Amino acid sequence: MGQSLDTRLLGRHFIIDQINYQGTVSFYGIFYHFVAVTPVELGDEVVITGITAERLVVTKAEEMLTY
Repeated sequence: MGQSLDTRLLGRHFIIDQINYQGTVSFYGIFYHFVAVTPVELGDEVVITGITAERLVVTKAEEMLTY
């Protein structure tokens, strides 16, 4: 396998809810810390747009739209 588990998370969408509002999300049984590029609120859909050794970087899905 040429990709790490973390790389496969790029582009994945999830909703900010009460469980992950504090900046932690779980995928495949692994907990990741994430930070948002812009402020997020409960109910926002976000996309993982970057990965560092310390955290996932997320962006609101609506900001990813191109017209």
